[in-house]
Amino acid sequence: MPVTAQVRATLPVLGGICGETRTTWKGGSTEGRVGMGGIGIVNNPRSRRNRRDPRIAGRLRALLGDDGEVIDASTPAELARAVARLRAAEIDVLGVNGGDGTAHVVLTAFVRAYGTAPLPRLLLLRGGSMNTVSHGHGIRGRPERLLREVLQRRRRGEPLRTVERDLLAVSADGGPPGYGFIFGTGAVVSFLEAYYATGRTSPATAAALVLRAIGSALRRGSFAEALMRRQRLRVTTDGDEWPDVPYLALLAGATPDIGFGFKAFARCDEQPGSFHAVGVTASLLPLALALPRIRRGAPWRRALAQDEVARELVAEGDGIRFTIDGDLYAARTSLRVTTGPGVALVLP
Repeated sequence: MPVTAQVRATLPVLGGICGETRTTWKGGSTEGRVGMGGIGIVNNPRSRRNRRDPRIAGRLRALLGDDGEVIDASTPAELARAVARLRAAEIDVLGVNGGDGTAHVVLTAFVRAYGTAPLPRLLLLRGGSMNTVSHGHGIRGRPERLLREVLQRRRRGEPLRTVERDLLAVSADGGPPGYGFIFGTGAVVSFLEAYYATGRTSPATAAALVLRAIGSALRRGSFAEALMRRQRLRVTTDGDEWPDVPYLALLAGATPDIGFGFKAFARCDEQPGSFHAVGVTASLLPLALALPRIRRGAPWRRALAQDEVARELVAEGDGIRFTIDGDLYAARTSLRVTTGPGVALVLP
């Protein structure tokens, strides 16, 4: 799955696992604790929040004490060692201190290492510039606060609040899959490329770009035109063919929220073991006018998009650029999205 571009602040090229690895952790006491193996946190030093405040990892280590371990990560080799170490420790909570892209890369490594074994519960600590998945689940606050709340519950012997999600497994040209929560092509990729090109990756920058895109669509401006480049794809879900039309974007979600509170994947929980697939066929102006409906999770209208609840989405075409949780990739001719393993996401 060749990488054509990637979020600067994620585990790059997989990358983000370097630095200190604490080696004195004994796994912690299981007394009064929900679970057996403690908390293992993969920390991405290159994430936006960590670059602004490099001492976050140290504060997380101090909070954890003997209840777990924080491992910094900047290379694929370091990530592999972190996964092996935390799996051997039989952690029951996997913390990720980075953004959506970091979580995607870490989850991919853990799924490959765990195989058919259940994954540990996932604690997203919001340490990156893009935290769409955590935001969509009401997870707010700094990494230290989120970890402290989990530790307090565990030390009181209280169960953690979780929601079950089935990951998406995304394979390009028959290669090994990457795992995440949100998949997209077309306009979504064009928007992300414009976002990363600003060099100022932040929620404010993303919001400003959304408003610029809407304004440009209303004026039929050049920015909207650049986002509106369509791609002809042959698309099937669970073997059923979709309309043979150019698509503005092809989307799939294992979580309802695509960002900024827009519930583009409101049907993702409709059937166990399935995800919500959406093929946007409308132009940007009708889509912009439909944003209030999309935000509240109203059903997609056929004039705007084809959508299905599915276990498999296959797309065939030439040079398909796509994203998994904000990281950008390219497929030569084919993409396959299937339901991946389940993970329990820790909630506040």
